[in-house]
Amino acid sequence: MKYIQILILILIFSCSNNKNKLNDKEFGLQNIDTLRYGYNGSNYGVQLDLLSDGRFINENYLFSCLGGGERKKVFGTYKMESLKLTLNPERIEFIEYSEDIPSKPKMTKIKYGIDSLKIKTEFQVIKWENNEYLFSEFFDFGWSLEKENDYIRFADYLNSGLEPEMNGMYLVRKTTDSITSEFDLKQIPEKWQSYFLKEPVSAKIKYIKKVVDPNDKENISWLIELDKGKNDRINNRLTLQTKDGGFFIEVDSVLTHRSFGMTYMYDFTLKKIPIGTELRTKWK
Repeated sequence: MKYIQILILILIFSCSNNKNKLNDKEFGLQNIDTLRYGYNGSNYGVQLDLLSDGRFINENYLFSCLGGGERKKVFGTYKMESLKLTLNPERIEFIEYSEDIPSKPKMTKIKYGIDSLKIKTEFQVIKWENNEYLFSEFFDFGWSLEKENDYIRFADYLNSGLEPEMNGMYLVRKTTDSITSEFDLKQIPEKWQSYFLKEPVSAKIKYIKKVVDPNDKENISWLIELDKGKNDRINNRLTLQTKDGGFFIEVDSVLTHRSFGMTYMYDFTLKKIPIGTELRTKWK
């Protein structure tokens, strides 16, 4: 699922510019020690600044290739207690950009409290190698069709071997630490630990079926059946790939001893990916 989400983001926001970046001078951050967490792409993202004077600035921005977009800035104070961060929002600046580039952006300043403009306010601090993460239990859709939270998104990236080099849609900042280590699952609250694989999952291709769209004969996909299922720790959030990374599928349905996924690989052939090909969530 995460690979499809990444592709969608690239397609939608690939022709962006840099007008969405936080301006340090604008907010007076250049003279104040600041911890900056965030994630971003070409024209979307979230950025959280924790200022040393006890204030925070949270910005969520989204722009399109056509020039329109919006920025939501939330201001307030915060409290950091051990490994728990609590934000206390006070006010919001909501800026709307028209697709008509010369038009002046529309800014609305309001007190914090409107449901549609609320942000996550409770976070746990997680540390691993040179990453410091802020995870919230709050459920939202993000770029997925399923409701999920930061722990679930992080588990998806960790299970597939993307972390800690590549991060998902959760707040993170880079530190100077460079010690290589296994992730300590004890940092994760017990109720979310079931999403994390303690060992990589392996499965082999059992059956392949060609699927042709009856309304578009050139629209071809392939149904892949794997020989492992729910009893083998397979779930419908996993992505499995070949050792060289040249082929992967996202599991979308799971039975007791079988699981299934689709591939839309245009040059797929049974000779290239034969029955019996091994796929894993992570290759060591």
